[in-house]
Amino acid sequence: MESLKLAARELEKANKLLLLGHMMPDGDCLGSMLALGQALRAKGKKVEWAVPDPVPSNLAFLPGAAEVKVGPQAMKEGSPDLLVVLDTSTPERLGDMKHLFDELRRKGCKAMLIDHHVTAIPFADYNFIFPEAAAVGEVVFELLREMSLFPLTPDIATCLYTAIVTDTGCFQYETTLASTHRRVAELVEAGVKVREISLRLFEEKPREQIVALREALKTLRFSSCGRLAWMWLDRETMAANGILGEHTNGLVNYARQIQGVELALFFWEVKKDLVKVSFRSKRYLDVNRLAGLFGGGGHIRAAGALIPGRLEDVVAKVVAAGLEALQEQEGD
Repeated sequence: MESLKLAARELEKANKLLLLGHMMPDGDCLGSMLALGQALRAKGKKVEWAVPDPVPSNLAFLPGAAEVKVGPQAMKEGSPDLLVVLDTSTPERLGDMKHLFDELRRKGCKAMLIDHHVTAIPFADYNFIFPEAAAVGEVVFELLREMSLFPLTPDIATCLYTAIVTDTGCFQYETTLASTHRRVAELVEAGVKVREISLRLFEEKPREQIVALREALKTLRFSSCGRLAWMWLDRETMAANGILGEHTNGLVNYARQIQGVELALFFWEVKKDLVKVSFRSKRYLDVNRLAGLFGGGGHIRAAGALIPGRLEDVVAKVVAAGLEALQEQEGD
């Protein structure tokens, strides 16, 4: 991550920064934003955070999460010296904050992108994209080291640990390397309460999330070959049970965990004629490529897409594409 020297220099020069994250922010997005922002504040800089959608309830424990603004009302008093966008592969992933991003750029504000998606587009003035990183949290970890901000505070370490543990699937994914564990060891030494974070993230779920699982499992379907499984939630079911988008996080993994399944898909209606699709694979299928057919992307084993259309139509065409991808892969 040699190019982080340039990132460190640009961050050092800025005095007023706005840190932005993607729609439906996850642990890597929020953890990385909060860690970087708190470290910059410790250097006397003015920092604000903003995301397009509310902070999920299971991430509200993160130090600084209560200060994260939702939507384009961030940084009302004057313009920042530098925009820093984290864990966001395309400007469209900024959602309704893309207008704010574009407006500040037109006013002359410089922008920096820090990301790790293989599909990332270099849409900022300074682009630091590391597809080999398991999480943006790893990149921020090294960036803070470059800026001589070690030793880390327990709060910053907690944010970075959350970023890494969530985006590696509790260190299960192929992107998890020995270097990942070495960084995490340093975070634990800095004061991370591993058990408490594990409880918050993985063992304490809102009732609505369990209800969402119950309703999704009612729709569980399998391809005739048994290699593809999919589930969905429509708007009516979600509204009737108080299920929000954040309550669907991780549901796709229940389909992936089924023995014999290589590709798992989960669909939920965001609004009329707009469907969010989660793609997961187990061993060999590149779901980043599959999601890319529908304007989405992410990682080789985990990706997503927002697809316009009626739920039943989106399910039909994505399942068909998934089956074709499986047949092509297995034919190689």
